[in-house]
Amino acid sequence: MSTKTSFRLLFYINANRINQLGETPIYLRITMNARFVTLSIKRSIKPDNWDQHLGRCRGRTVEATEINNYIEAFRGKVLNKYTELISIYEQVTPELLRDTVFCINSAKSKTICDIWEDHVLDLKKLIDKGSSYTLYQKFNTALRYFKDFLQQDYRMKDISVKLIDRVLVVKFEIYLRTNKLLSYNTTIKYLQNFKTVVIIAMKNGWLKVNPFIDFKLTLHEVDRPYLSENEIQKLLMFDMKIQRLELVRDLFIFSCFSGLAYSDLFKLKRSEIETDANVTLWIKTRRQKTKIRTQIPLLEIPRMILEKYTDLSKLKAEDKVLPVLSNQKLNAYLKEILTISGIEKTLTFHVARHTFATTVTMMNGVPIESVSRMLGHTNIKTTQHYARIVDAKIGNDIMLLAQKLNGRYSFNQHTV
Repeated sequence: MSTKTSFRLLFYINANRINQLGETPIYLRITMNARFVTLSIKRSIKPDNWDQHLGRCRGRTVEATEINNYIEAFRGKVLNKYTELISIYEQVTPELLRDTVFCINSAKSKTICDIWEDHVLDLKKLIDKGSSYTLYQKFNTALRYFKDFLQQDYRMKDISVKLIDRVLVVKFEIYLRTNKLLSYNTTIKYLQNFKTVVIIAMKNGWLKVNPFIDFKLTLHEVDRPYLSENEIQKLLMFDMKIQRLELVRDLFIFSCFSGLAYSDLFKLKRSEIETDANVTLWIKTRRQKTKIRTQIPLLEIPRMILEKYTDLSKLKAEDKVLPVLSNQKLNAYLKEILTISGIEKTLTFHVARHTFATTVTMMNGVPIESVSRMLGHTNIKTTQHYARIVDAKIGNDIMLLAQKLNGRYSFNQHTV
């Protein structure tokens, strides 16, 4: 998307600023599309020797010739930098040209994709050391979408961080919703990734104005999918016949009865499984996402799955206890399982965690405080989202209560 740029250079002096030698600095004003910046060219002259109309020094003295040659050389440098920039970027600003001339935070070395890629590499290095593969993957995908957006809307592979403004943010949001067909919440999450990179640029002084000011990145509350008891039982009893699908089914069911998110299941190691005095197995770990300590007693079903795939007595402390596939493969195979099992729901691995919070725990009377602790939530408000889901259980409980109370009380309607 090319735009026509009005470009002008003007050399001038400010006669009101006189130094001890009776000279005033020479300035250059760079104007583009009604925007301008002013910079000193590091030379000064007596006001009477300046030709305001020509923008140069009067006369042919050695001093005048030297200053005029310097002005022309400076003009040539600015023009060359401008030509260089427009060959790289669709849009060039006066600030961008000024900084390039003086090699201040050079636009060529500080582009938004460069900063984004550096952040992605840092996240990759920190996997299992404060970060997670899932977080790395999300930022990497957001970067890929942003590059696609730049190519389509701006015909550019990258863009100076100084050119990131609110208009670009809005256009990127529209691109995600229309070209990538992403849901509102998914779009907001990618914009949150983008904002994180912008904040990094601002903290380093590469960007002065935050393009996300007053830009709301609030997620909409959505219904959280989960499996019913009948659907869980259907999965448990279904003969998968294919070994890889059987493994995925078992991992999914393990999470349904333990509440572990994919990242926590993937990293689960022998040292995080303990046995209490009653010979009950406990998962005691810190959530990969929040680093919150969580303790989950293993119910019969996940214990059977654990025994099916491993012998805890033969594992070292750092050994992983289950053969967990990549999240991408798990979700792909879950779609196959849905097709052959006849469960008519959109299923991802995270649905297992929702199922633990609702069908397995809350619908069986486990207090919300206990569920919150087992899920490793930082705030019980997060767990309350699941509590709204089980309103149906409240209705059923009241119906049972009504049946029990039927006939046990009488009411005199005529009593005043």
